[in-house]
Amino acid sequence: MRQFASGGFRLWNLSVEAKVLYSAFCVLILCGIVSSALYYSDLVGSGLGGVRRYYGGESDDAASAAGAEAGAAGPKIDMPPEVEARPQKIVVAVTYRKLLEVTHFHLFTMPVVLLIVGHLFFATALSPRAKLGWVGTASATVFLHIGTPWLVRYVSPGLAFLHAFSGAAMTLAMGVLTVYPVFAMWRKAPARGSVVPTAD
Repeated sequence: MRQFASGGFRLWNLSVEAKVLYSAFCVLILCGIVSSALYYSDLVGSGLGGVRRYYGGESDDAASAAGAEAGAAGPKIDMPPEVEARPQKIVVAVTYRKLLEVTHFHLFTMPVVLLIVGHLFFATALSPRAKLGWVGTASATVFLHIGTPWLVRYVSPGLAFLHAFSGAAMTLAMGVLTVYPVFAMWRKAPARGSVVPTAD
């Protein structure tokens, strides 16, 4: 921790064992991001329709029709003509309790991940402006992504695009905060007295 407190500290000055530890951490975080995306895809589905169905309880006629076609080989049940003409998939909106559970879990995990990868990101040679931009973007999108399910559920399912946008932007920003420190710690240190290139 004394190294991190030093004003001139940079990641390439870390010992090999520290580089291995931080690299492993960043790889595990990336795996966590990927697994979160896969879990989200399996739970909610793809596209805005999936967000509307899961959080807002909207039905998907196309998905219902596809399900009906898939079950056509099974036993035939006589249904009234109006039901057969337009099968409906019953989808129940996320309950307040479930939404609160999901929000609670993310509020105690996402900030910790943001804090740690942001801390590593600050030890890179990027300019203060670039650091502020990336960390600010990551912070804002974490807030937005945690909050949008409440908007979709209680304000309007039409706000599903905010959830999709914040998720994509958060994945990009957190990816940069995770990947760039690994690149910075393993690259060759700048020559003494040379100007370290920065990115704005």
